[in-house]
Amino acid sequence: MACMPTGDVDFHDAVKEVFRGYPETQGKYALSSLALERRRRVDVDKEVAVSRIEGRKIITEFEERKSVIRMQLCLKWNFDCTECLMWEEAPE
Repeated sequence: MACMPTGDVDFHDAVKEVFRGYPETQGKYALSSLALERRRRVDVDKEVAVSRIEGRKIITEFEERKSVIRMQLCLKWNFDCTECLMWEEAPE
């Protein structure tokens, strides 16, 4: 069973209201925590997650931002959409 967030209650309530206002986006977007990145001590200013699909798995690896030069699609943006936090390699 998934656990509902207990911190930042006002923030989560505001996000729920936004999703309620745009019901067509509810299956398209999700709110994501950076808990795993923090546990791994990812420096999001210097590293970016690059994901690929292998069968039924989504594999995510962290690379230095400046070394990532392939064609990519951004999957996860920071709070004000000024920086990409997670990329997917574009299909060939």
